[in-house]
Amino acid sequence: MRRGTHTVSLGLSELLEMANDRGLVDWERQPAHNVTMEDIDLEKVEVYLARRSAYYRQANRFKDMQRILCGLGCAVQTDDGGVVPTNAGVLFFGYFPQEHIVQSDVACVLFREAMGASRYADRRIITGTLQELIDGTEAFLSRYIAVGARIEGFKRIDIPEYSLEVLREAVINAVVHRDYSKRGESVRVFFYPDRVEIHSPGLLLPGITIEQMERGEVQSKLRNPTLANLLKDVPGYMERLGSGIRFMLDETKRLGLPAPQFREMGEFVVTFQRATALMPPQTQLQSMPTLWREGEDDRPEILPQNQADQRERRLTQAVEYVQKHGFITNSIYRQLTGVSDRTAHRDLETLIERGRLKGTGQKAARRYMVA
Repeated sequence: MRRGTHTVSLGLSELLEMANDRGLVDWERQPAHNVTMEDIDLEKVEVYLARRSAYYRQANRFKDMQRILCGLGCAVQTDDGGVVPTNAGVLFFGYFPQEHIVQSDVACVLFREAMGASRYADRRIITGTLQELIDGTEAFLSRYIAVGARIEGFKRIDIPEYSLEVLREAVINAVVHRDYSKRGESVRVFFYPDRVEIHSPGLLLPGITIEQMERGEVQSKLRNPTLANLLKDVPGYMERLGSGIRFMLDETKRLGLPAPQFREMGEFVVTFQRATALMPPQTQLQSMPTLWREGEDDRPEILPQNQADQRERRLTQAVEYVQKHGFITNSIYRQLTGVSDRTAHRDLETLIERGRLKGTGQKAARRYMVA
């Protein structure tokens, strides 16, 4: 890899990261760390098998269960003859998958303004198995999707600002096809006033390009085939295996909605622009809780609405400056906004807490850059 002006050999962690990015490491079939069969909810397995197979019987229940889970790629036999769950088994049948695979949750965030610089208006961390992650994220999105209307003759034509079915398809793709080997990186769903962004850890597999996705000509390549095949057997989730991108393009076109936009920026991002025919849902956003900041005694200190609005405008200005110039300092921020040194420090550190910026250096030499 290039490092500055030199070409250097990859280290072990960099080799592993590259192998996972290219789909060369079968992470989902590896034994889950520090997990036993007691962490698997056998009732979930039985429900799944009842849907999937007519041959399942209760005789020799636990022994058969181990054999079946091994066949599904959800368990593996160890060198000493025991059986332990794989990562796929934990994600699909675990009592609480995030206890063992912390990066497997989905963070859903609703922002008050388009830059995302303000404090979020709502935030939910969705946990559970793969199906519960998808259903929980869909429930979050459905709370905030507005529906407008137009009158044609004597008929009312509903105009949704987003297609919930398309968003659900994008969430399924993110949860199933993401790179789970990236520790500390979760799927994130950001709901802005003008768009919805779904961020999925990991890059596209070799042979798949953004241009192909925009044309709907994506080859069927699976980073996590075990998870995809498990979910395919559950009605209502993976009926469009291999054609989900084409469905999103066709369905948004049919509804007259903007086509999804695809990006790679250290991760894979799908963006859905709000239907322009609808007015911004200002009433909905203004009804969200009043902004607050932590006081010295760690209790919420309510800011008067005019001060909160002024502060959010300053934060937005700071984010825009960083996006244009690459960084900002306390001194530059004070020149832009006219606030005191203490207020500038508090505002910039707030943007770090919200995940919008990251800081390097200390005191006067401290710089703030895009996180």
